[in-house]
Amino acid sequence: MNSTTKKWTLTLVVAAAVGSAGWIANALAQRNMSDDMEMMKKMMMNRPAAMKKADSSIQAEKQKALKAGKYGCCLKHPCDFCALKMGQCPCGMHAKEDKPVCNECKGSWYAGDGAVPGKTPDQIKTLPRPLGM
Repeated sequence: MNSTTKKWTLTLVVAAAVGSAGWIANALAQRNMSDDMEMMKKMMMNRPAAMKKADSSIQAEKQKALKAGKYGCCLKHPCDFCALKMGQCPCGMHAKEDKPVCNECKGSWYAGDGAVPGKTPDQIKTLPRPLGM
């Protein structure tokens, strides 16, 4: 084998190893994410009945506020924080006007759930978390 053939062979081996490493890392990350989601589903199913009832009530009230036009969230999956603390959500309007949004919305933007076109997570502002909330 001449030196040119050895170099090409080594290059192909290195490229295959790097490509495989990326695929393996991605597969492991997907498996870990799947494991995390499964764990969270189990935790949700094992919540105390009072917590399940409270969640159900919040979701029902949030739907009423959405229908009444009082829940304009900036997320694809509207936040629960505003429903729980204010009974309405101004975060969509605030995000469009470069005003602060609730902490749940801010974090959800970084998780890829933002819904205001042209905005990035770094452009979304949030107020400091008030004491007692």
